[in-house]
Amino acid sequence: MLQKILPKDKKLRILIALAFLIRIIPLILWLEWPCVRDECTYLRLSERLLSGDGMTASNGWIWAPGYPFLVSLHQNLTGYGAGIKTTQSIISIGVMCLMYHMGKRISGEKVGKWALILYAFSPTQIFFAQSLWSECLYGGFLLLALYFFDRSAEEKEKALKYAMITGSLVGICVLFRGVATYMVPIFCFAFWWKRWFEKQAYQKIGLLLLMAILTVAPYSYYSSKKFGSFMISDRTLGQMMWLGNNDFESVAFDWGNGPLSGKAFKRHIKDGREPCGKKSEPVLRDKCQTQAGIEWIKDNPEEFAERVPLRIAQMLNPHSFLTRHIRWGYWLGIPRVIDESLVLINVFWNLMVMWGGTLGLIVYGRKAREILIGGILVYHIAAISLLAGLTRYRVPLEPLLMLYLAWVISRRKDLWSDMKGRKTFVILGMSILIPFTLWFLPTGWVWWRHW
Repeated sequence: MLQKILPKDKKLRILIALAFLIRIIPLILWLEWPCVRDECTYLRLSERLLSGDGMTASNGWIWAPGYPFLVSLHQNLTGYGAGIKTTQSIISIGVMCLMYHMGKRISGEKVGKWALILYAFSPTQIFFAQSLWSECLYGGFLLLALYFFDRSAEEKEKALKYAMITGSLVGICVLFRGVATYMVPIFCFAFWWKRWFEKQAYQKIGLLLLMAILTVAPYSYYSSKKFGSFMISDRTLGQMMWLGNNDFESVAFDWGNGPLSGKAFKRHIKDGREPCGKKSEPVLRDKCQTQAGIEWIKDNPEEFAERVPLRIAQMLNPHSFLTRHIRWGYWLGIPRVIDESLVLINVFWNLMVMWGGTLGLIVYGRKAREILIGGILVYHIAAISLLAGLTRYRVPLEPLLMLYLAWVISRRKDLWSDMKGRKTFVILGMSILIPFTLWFLPTGWVWWRHW
């Protein structure tokens, strides 16, 4: 099986092995990484699962169950919940191979090779594989859903089977992140794109919906019964509304861009409205917080509108939690020159992915696959513009852009001619994107302030 997935090129196999070592060696050298906020919550939720409490709320939030379940599985099998980091590093090998095969589907071997390399050595993707956040696995499932969608859309043989697999994978994404729930219509529309009157398009949509529902339904039934209100996978909207639509400034939790310590966070929120609803009644609390956020928007329409570009800029900040990790000094013993080099490389890589990937998507995008990817990207940006912006939310989307950056790199000599008929869209799109990505660029260095 592994032989079928791995590229035949020996050089690429060596690069995959090197990328795996880069992911796994820090886990060996720094075994006692302290958990940070959501990481700690995942560990607590997994302990409650193992103790027989089932899926529980945490601090008034009801999170999606996928990642806590996997952490608890590692805790049960190895006695070490954080051991999932090793699993993530291993799964990253599969994602590298998937990037290669998706790149080949887009435009041949050369694009596949570059797509693999861009993912394999992305500092942000490496860091999240080593961390207790769901982004590494969620991004892998999302990419796999895209792969089977593409096969279903482009190949007649087994098209319906691939649509069913796509639906199951989208359902798994929903179980990892509630935000994925609203991607289901985007997948359906992409199947419908330019196939308005084809019977099979409607069959694919029906099968995708059926499998997504069947995948999510067991947990939805369980959680709805347990918490006394209908749920699909999570209830976090109210808390996100509280963080982003309040009298205090939107919270980002990135280095140089928002409060990081507990004391700083308490100072930051002291002038805002108090959370409403009891933590012991998380569903009612979520409803109350959501309604309070809506009321705040109605009472402060101008401030809400002013925060929309701010939150988008927070999401598109070219730094990531990796910068925060380095600045906190969690990797003991690394010379400062290496720390500073990692920060610079990370910024360069992320800007390259956002700029080049968007350029490639605009120039190349003509098929249902690009409609799907474009829809997913726009949807996430729109959701963030209404709530709270973190670079963490961009991480699972980066591999999608890497595919088109790989195409840009492979076509760099002919790119100008490839733009014919689309130069206006390129200029418009890049003139909007670039300022957002540069807004918080200076925040990674303590002697600079963002403008």
